[in-house]
Amino acid sequence: MQIEFKKEVVPLSEMQWSQSETLLAEGDVIVPDIKPDIREILLAEARSVITEHHISEGKLYVTGASDVHILYVPETEERAPKNIETRFEFKETFDVGEGNFSDVNVCASTAHIEFSLINSRKLNMKVAVAISARGYVKRNLSLLTDVTEEGVVQIKKKPITAYQVVADTTRELVIADAISVPTAKPDIDEIIKLNIKPVHGDCKIMSGKILLKGTLAVNTLYCGDDAERRIEHMEHEIMFSEMADIAGLEEDCLCHVNYSIKKVHYSVSEDVNGEARVVSLDIVLSADIIASHLEDVQVIEDCYSTKGRTNPQCEELFVDELLSEGVSHESIKEVLSIPEGMPAAGAVYSLTCTPKIKEIQIVQDKMVIHGKLAAFVLYGCAETENPMYSLVGEFDFEHAIAVDGLDSDSRCECNVTEQSVSFTLNAASEIELRCILEFYTRAMRKTKVTLLTGCDVEEESEDTQRRGMIIYFVQPGDSLWSIAKHYKTDQNKIMQLNKMDNTQIVSGQKLLIPGA
Repeated sequence: MQIEFKKEVVPLSEMQWSQSETLLAEGDVIVPDIKPDIREILLAEARSVITEHHISEGKLYVTGASDVHILYVPETEERAPKNIETRFEFKETFDVGEGNFSDVNVCASTAHIEFSLINSRKLNMKVAVAISARGYVKRNLSLLTDVTEEGVVQIKKKPITAYQVVADTTRELVIADAISVPTAKPDIDEIIKLNIKPVHGDCKIMSGKILLKGTLAVNTLYCGDDAERRIEHMEHEIMFSEMADIAGLEEDCLCHVNYSIKKVHYSVSEDVNGEARVVSLDIVLSADIIASHLEDVQVIEDCYSTKGRTNPQCEELFVDELLSEGVSHESIKEVLSIPEGMPAAGAVYSLTCTPKIKEIQIVQDKMVIHGKLAAFVLYGCAETENPMYSLVGEFDFEHAIAVDGLDSDSRCECNVTEQSVSFTLNAASEIELRCILEFYTRAMRKTKVTLLTGCDVEEESEDTQRRGMIIYFVQPGDSLWSIAKHYKTDQNKIMQLNKMDNTQIVSGQKLLIPGA
């Protein structure tokens, strides 16, 4: 006799592959004709982004670009620094194998920059770009949750938590806004450096939709259009909010969004009085969204019949088990000392901090993240010929997160961003920086689950069934279920006969086992 079971279908989306690669985007940078010659490079930075990716015939094709910003001291009597902006494109191919991938997410970041000045109008640049790619496949897991007819077989259930990655994707937000020069500051002659950074990000989940919102911090260095032509600094904040459609999202999903700047275009325009005091901004903001869902299901682990011999059919599956997912923070305090031979700082124009993860270790039950924090400073000294100097410092950091069940077979992921940075210029001309890092971490492992997929019963005649009561002494490793299954009786009958309140038993305990 084949037993009829109730079934529940649970959708799963599991990571099929994950790959990382570092490549070089390089080329020569030529000073535009309208710019003066280079005397000294103050700062070289790059923002690396993915512009397109697609899968074809088992390969992932990725294209992207590194937008390079160079700040330099000119070989002229003019004291204000000049800037150059250019773009290096790159391509990469990953072997991903055949598969019907439901989600593919590719991210890029700048790992390192090197440059060499060939002459006063040409320099060579190498940008090391770190690319990470993840691919997911969907499958439906059919689980037996109950029997259609009570009393046919005894069933034992166990809880499992099905972890599903609902989305690992990127959405772009286009933000158009304008900022104005504060009243006390002079008009803009030329923008020296404009830095835009997400400082507060949030999201709200609705059915099939996500509300992306946050704040962008805009820091602008410019040369004033007045007789003194001093370097001026101004700060602004821009709020953003946009709704995006993502299939499968539900309000109970776990969700994390990491915001980054993908592209910025700016121009200086006149205000109502005809003065150059407005900076128009066109910003492309990238939102990397990871949304997941946990579903608890009671499934049948084992079964037997009190009337005959059961032939259960089982299947071993490997499913993703989520050990930990969440956000944590680390506060870093360090001191940047100005090296000998460089002038003391009179004012700090710009301070940016960029964290990079070097290694993730599993130490006992902790995820330990090791990284470096690179600090880039532009500062001024009124007593020297040059109005601006640059300073770079690197600091090691470590962040540990306790995770229950973590072991060497676990898979750990981490993304780190700088959430806020502040500084103090002390009397010794040292820059005391304070930085708060935000870590989004996820720890998972593959868990082997044995699930019942079907069962049939060979009924025995009443003549072969055991009639009398027996006395049984509990052995180490026994459970009430295993004893009842062995003697083909009902757990509840054993409990009633022995006046038990629960299924707990101990080794050596005497039990009366009823007959059929």
